[in-house]
Amino acid sequence: MQTEISTLIQAYIEQRRQTKLDEIEKKKNVKNGVSEIELATLNEQIQTAYQDFDIQTWLTSAAVRAKQISLATHAVKFTHGSAKGSNILSLATKTDAPYLDSSAIVTPAVDAVGNAAALDVAKLLQLDDGNATLAVYLSQGDDHVLRPLASSDEQCQLWADGLRQALEVKTPSSHTLAKQIYFPIGDNQYHLISPLYSSALAHELFHQVQHSRFSDEMKAARDARKKNQPNECDVVRYSNLAVTISGGSKPQNISQLNSKRYGKTYLFPCTAPDWKSQYQPPMFGLNWFDSREVGRNTYYLIKLLAEFLVKVKPLDSNIRIRQHRDRLADQILDSILTLAAPHQVNAKGWSETSELSSAQQCWLDPQADHLYSGDWQTEVSRDFGLWLNNRLEKISQQQLMLGSEALQHWQALCHDAIREAGR
Repeated sequence: MQTEISTLIQAYIEQRRQTKLDEIEKKKNVKNGVSEIELATLNEQIQTAYQDFDIQTWLTSAAVRAKQISLATHAVKFTHGSAKGSNILSLATKTDAPYLDSSAIVTPAVDAVGNAAALDVAKLLQLDDGNATLAVYLSQGDDHVLRPLASSDEQCQLWADGLRQALEVKTPSSHTLAKQIYFPIGDNQYHLISPLYSSALAHELFHQVQHSRFSDEMKAARDARKKNQPNECDVVRYSNLAVTISGGSKPQNISQLNSKRYGKTYLFPCTAPDWKSQYQPPMFGLNWFDSREVGRNTYYLIKLLAEFLVKVKPLDSNIRIRQHRDRLADQILDSILTLAAPHQVNAKGWSETSELSSAQQCWLDPQADHLYSGDWQTEVSRDFGLWLNNRLEKISQQQLMLGSEALQHWQALCHDAIREAGR
């Protein structure tokens, strides 16, 4: 295990040195050549690169620079780019996590926050030998993974202690630009909670969405679906996504993973589901106005009308009172006609086995006109007037006692409304 991780570290440092040497060689091999002074300067840079990227020299430098960054799964800078609070590294996972949060990720991605010039140290700490990353080894106190590269135990300890500074939060703190929530716990006492953005969870969701949109696997599945052909993969689509951008044109100023995501965070809709109940025609009861469907959807409107009528009861009737009364009654009728519409477009003859009166069958089932030879509109309007009188008296707790005059008025309003609705 030690040899494997130490070999990865050595290869990583050598790769960085080779990248630097390639940049210098590219400058030396320009088309028009370089002057002797420029050549001498470039040769000095080559020598410096060999010295700086000597394994022990570079690890010593990395140990010193590690305090400039913070490895984290939850970062404060996503709340505000200038926030200076603590970041949290939480690698605990739950295989049976009941909620979608960072603990539900089997292998959470580790982010790096801090000085962008020290991100090479973050990449070093995330080198993985297949069993764990260097950061995990150091967090568990396995400093010996660095021993094959050190000249002494003291040097190994120096490196481990220095690199561990990127993993530890010695004095946790929040910041005025961070989110803070005062949570009451009783007796005028509060917990001060500072929720942190989970970059690890955002990274996992980002890759899931990107895979569903742009992967060759999903493209093949969508093509097969368009051509009505079989495919082993399900077509995955995330609808109603929103996107937030962190860091603007410089996402690397927020974090390393934010830069890899181009600053994007996908947000899923969290609105309550729009439940649609299974359609059920009114099969039971002689009078549809007495059904729970009508009562539930008109209760508030009838309550408003009852309160108004009780309020103006001591007053002399005038045109303003009558107009407002009729407006409230029209709202009740509009609600009832809206409820009736689905029944009127239901399957032909659905009311034949219902308990509805013949007049109401003719109204709610256009195919049942033959059941009633008289004026079913007048009959339905009378049913409405009687029902509304009864509901107003009940809701007003008998403060209203409405007679035939009110009945005839409600009946006339309903008759006109039914005719205007085309029935």
